[in-house]
Amino acid sequence: MAITDEIVDLSVPFYEGMPCDDLGPKVWERLGYAYSRQLYQHTQSRAGRVFLTTDHTGTHLDGPLRFDPKGAPIEQVPLERFLVPAAMLDLRFVGRAGAIGAAELKRAGAERLRPGDAAVLFTGHDLYLKDPDYFWHRPQLTADGAELLVQRKLGMVAADFPGIGKPSDDRYTVKRILHCGGIITVEQLANLKALAGKSWYLFAGPLRVRGAAGSIIRAVGLVNWRAREVVDLTLDFWPGMPTLGAVPTYWTRANHKLTSHFYKGEVSYQSHAMLLTEHAGTHFDVPYHFDEFGPAVHQIPLASCMPRAKVFDMTHKKPLEPIGPQDLEQALKKTGLEIGPGDGAVVWTEHSKNYYTSPDTYGEHRQFITAEGARWLAARKPFAVVTDLVGLDEPVDMTTPVHNAVLHAGICMLQVTTNIKRLTQGEWYIGMFPINLVQGTGAPLRAFAARA
Repeated sequence: MAITDEIVDLSVPFYEGMPCDDLGPKVWERLGYAYSRQLYQHTQSRAGRVFLTTDHTGTHLDGPLRFDPKGAPIEQVPLERFLVPAAMLDLRFVGRAGAIGAAELKRAGAERLRPGDAAVLFTGHDLYLKDPDYFWHRPQLTADGAELLVQRKLGMVAADFPGIGKPSDDRYTVKRILHCGGIITVEQLANLKALAGKSWYLFAGPLRVRGAAGSIIRAVGLVNWRAREVVDLTLDFWPGMPTLGAVPTYWTRANHKLTSHFYKGEVSYQSHAMLLTEHAGTHFDVPYHFDEFGPAVHQIPLASCMPRAKVFDMTHKKPLEPIGPQDLEQALKKTGLEIGPGDGAVVWTEHSKNYYTSPDTYGEHRQFITAEGARWLAARKPFAVVTDLVGLDEPVDMTTPVHNAVLHAGICMLQVTTNIKRLTQGEWYIGMFPINLVQGTGAPLRAFAARA
């Protein structure tokens, strides 16, 4: 039995030109199909991009550091804070620009809210996403409404509109009330109507960017969620992190010291900007990365993105040792499991232990899958090949046969994971919900595993 009955995408599309009230994302082609055909002498083609964004663009989350200089940065907040029971409050009756106070929350059923829940404010405002006044003519939570939610000891408040509080309030009064009450906030959800009347959990996992106060996210609703345990599979982003290509870059746009000065020490806040690549850190590759006719990130059905994990134990392999079909067959035989269509084929090497300790050699001094091993995996049609490796191909092989075999077979890849050892006992499912990059060849994400 699957660990959830339905997966609903709750995120707005992420693309250059998307509706924004501040610095919108910018996307650049790092390598395109036409040039790569020339570069690889017409043996193959591939594409990849880099993109500039803030941590408060589109569907996003604000963490403890956002309004508290002593608050925890996003990478230090446990995964469990971002995967919580959802209690949806139908507030569509307040209208396009209505105030949501304590009375309105009570009318919508605030008494149902339990400690630790995510109060999900459903107003239908996502239907106006492309209206010119989407950011300014919108619902707004009032201070007394925020105080009521704090009294309920919630873990999260999430809304399908931006800002949460009063438009143009540069002191963020309402969000500050929530955050002072220990609540994490999420903005600009979408598609909440699909979850009306259902029992579900909200997953709003941020990227593990060190020192960040918030993050762009891929929020999803998990209907009839049945997990007994969850494990974080994601590694950090930081300046100088190991990569095989473009290196992510981060900088502070507003910090607590500066903002506190201009608010005379009364309040402060922090935000970041970041230049990210689609293929660094814990990330998701889609067929469009190597197959220009394959599906891009925004075309991957989220219903497939929580496959059953089938682990291939390759921890006996040393760096630069190959993993071929016989190795994979022997590993599967030991577990007594079978790998089939829709599964997550997990190639476990424990290479993740080198991510922080040996960043200079992490990408090159590692195990690898052979071309024959890749074809063996592709023939079994899993949804994704999941691994704690980066690159998968032999480091010296510039023809990248593994990527070609897997991606051209319509199979996705989840790379640079950690904590795979936890998945070797019991029945586990892997959540891999990439940032919703339109025409993305891949995307960073917060990957996790859940035990049934």
